[in-house]
Amino acid sequence: MKKVKEGAVILAAGMSSRMGDFKPVLKIGNLSILERIILTFQDAGIIEIVVITGNKARIVEELVKSMNVTCLHNHKFATTQMLDSVKIGLKYLEHRCERILITPIDIPLFSKESVMKLMDSKGMFINPVHRGVKGHPFMIDTRVLPEILAYTGNKGLLGAVESCDYEQIEVEVEDEGILLDADTKDEFKSLLDLYYKRKLKPKVRVSVEKEESFFGTGTEQLLNLIKIGESVKSACGKMNLSYSKGWKMINQVEEQLGFPIVYRKRGGMNGGKTILTEKGIDFLEKYQKFEKESIKSVDEIFDRYFF
Repeated sequence: MKKVKEGAVILAAGMSSRMGDFKPVLKIGNLSILERIILTFQDAGIIEIVVITGNKARIVEELVKSMNVTCLHNHKFATTQMLDSVKIGLKYLEHRCERILITPIDIPLFSKESVMKLMDSKGMFINPVHRGVKGHPFMIDTRVLPEILAYTGNKGLLGAVESCDYEQIEVEVEDEGILLDADTKDEFKSLLDLYYKRKLKPKVRVSVEKEESFFGTGTEQLLNLIKIGESVKSACGKMNLSYSKGWKMINQVEEQLGFPIVYRKRGGMNGGKTILTEKGIDFLEKYQKFEKESIKSVDEIFDRYFF
């Protein structure tokens, strides 16, 4: 299995005892806290997302069933530390990703831009920082996971990180959302105040056209999943697409570009696979860079006019 650059672990196994209400389903605008975190990661380009469940696991699983995420259950959630939930997610993603972002369910309003700034940074451990204070999500390079997973102390993830002999890189972000949590009702009210302050934002959908529009966000996700899993069937399943629809999208792209973007390799012990051609990989990477720069430019223009 080929690794993707980044994955994410969302910790949603807790009892929500201080809040009183079950945090993952609390609404901020039209979305629950958990949905909002997932969509922020996905908007930043992260497709390998794990949700660690515990208390009211079935409610959480039902909430995210159509969001292309993986739910893993901490059966001992009532008696274990948060680090035990973290380890469940890290073990699952260890051989799937090069780096992993970790966030508790309590902190739902960090921005896509903050996530992308972390993804553009280098280091074994990377902390987002706002005005000198560390926040979430926290990013770990998977090369240090053997040391993190072996930690048995009682100081949680911080203790595990400090037990490793690597510098913690700090990345300054203009985003107070990395700090604001929803541990109590008063803190949740502060979150809502920030949300309504931020509510205006641009929405950009970048597509490529020739005789017709043939390549956009959906096609990009499909090719990304094919690149990772080397299977059109698996990619379509993760996107809730029919197999025939997936191939229709691929055929349309190839017709407009004038060259093949996938190659079907038949036979063998594993029954064959589908991989991207060199030209397909090149076009996908160019589109992703174009999309990223376009969104950044539109955000800057929007801020100039509206803030």
